[in-house]
Amino acid sequence: MRSLLLASAFFAGLFASPAPVPYHAFCRTLWLFGLPCADVGTKLLQQIQAFSPLNGCEKCHYILVSATNESIHAHHTSSDKLHVESIEFTLHTTILTGSCRVSAQSSSLTFTSLLDDGLNYCNLHDLLTASGLNLAPGFMEMTSEWACLSYGFATC
Repeated sequence: MRSLLLASAFFAGLFASPAPVPYHAFCRTLWLFGLPCADVGTKLLQQIQAFSPLNGCEKCHYILVSATNESIHAHHTSSDKLHVESIEFTLHTTILTGSCRVSAQSSSLTFTSLLDDGLNYCNLHDLLTASGLNLAPGFMEMTSEWACLSYGFATC
């Protein structure tokens, strides 16, 4: 009986999950900052807006979709307008130090090869470095080739 329950749970998980296999290139990374989340969120928002074609930035293709105190959602469009990536930042204040932990993710919205030469990583990295947050006190980045496809090939 126990084996039957385990097998049915396995198959339910295998076939009932909404997206068992990622079909789009993606990158997930975790950033730690020795700054309050309000400061980190403000810098990210300012950089997305500075990189918007709506503000006259011709080579920049970031559009703010929505923002709250805890999350920021934007889109990045390639210069040829064929590829669109969804970018999300979730900001959490750490309990012990009051500093900020950011879960950052960029995912291709169009069907592409899972190997994107680091495009999704560069979407996140470009905002991070242009805002100067990579130089913030206590900054640390954690990701891997498993969490961020083509991370090792990225040339941002």
